Amino acid sequence: MSEAVIDSNVEPTEWFGGHRTCLWGCAVVSLIFIGLRMYQGEYALTYGIDSASPEFTQYWMGLTAVQLALVGIFCGLWFGWLVSSGRKLLDQPTTHKEQVRRVAVFWGQIGLVSFHLYFMASFNPNLDGSWHQTVVRDTAFTPSHIPMFFYGFPMAIVLILGMYLYGRYRIPQTYGPGQGFPWSFAFLLAASVTEVFQIAFNEWAHSLWITEEIFAAPFHWPFVFYGWLAAGIFALWGETIVRLISIEAEIDGPVEVAEEAEAVPAAA
Repeated sequence: MSEAVIDSNVEPTEWFGGHRTCLWGCAVVSLIFIGLRMYQGEYALTYGIDSASPEFTQYWMGLTAVQLALVGIFCGLWFGWLVSSGRKLLDQPTTHKEQVRRVAVFWGQIGLVSFHLYFMASFNPNLDGSWHQTVVRDTAFTPSHIPMFFYGFPMAIVLILGMYLYGRYRIPQTYGPGQGFPWSFAFLLAASVTEVFQIAFNEWAHSLWITEEIFAAPFHWPFVFYGWLAAGIFALWGETIVRLISIEAEIDGPVEVAEEAEAVPAAA
């Protein structure tokens, strides 16, 4: 018995195509980071100065634990759904319309990841620099570090890996098991992992060697490698654009062959 062909009942650019993923995702990311910023404004100067106080443990170490727990739960649920549902879809035939819709959803995820990276690697570092040039730290767990290092960075790695799993099972012609691991995702993941190692070195150095009197401190210079590696996200568009061109060729191919066959005169 032949397998049912998976088709899409919406256009790729409709709300339920790719736009929903990006817009809803960016809205959630905004609410989370705005909420964390409001939390910082409320409790940073009141309970975030003395790491030995019980209030610091309650308001800031408690926030650290909650963030890591929520990221871990989200990671398990999302990865579990992507893999379990994706394994069922991997070998099933799909229409070209459905393939284009999946690329649109993938692009929506690229937009979501880019938006998250803005807050993680632009907004928060500037806030962090202003805090540490104003307040003398007595711990690496500062009110500016906790939302950035213990939510922003791990969530970025989760989002990037989730985007890869989506592509692996739903766009197998580009990211499937037989295609190897793409350099684009390798650069993106290397960016986040490199940033984590650099952060650890940076905090150790600031605590024992040079204080953060200016944002362009020598220990911050290696952070530019993160930006260079994170540019791998642009390759994701290029790779999927190539797939869209291939889909268009697959759609037009039979028509062109039929037209050529009609143009050939019948043998006498």
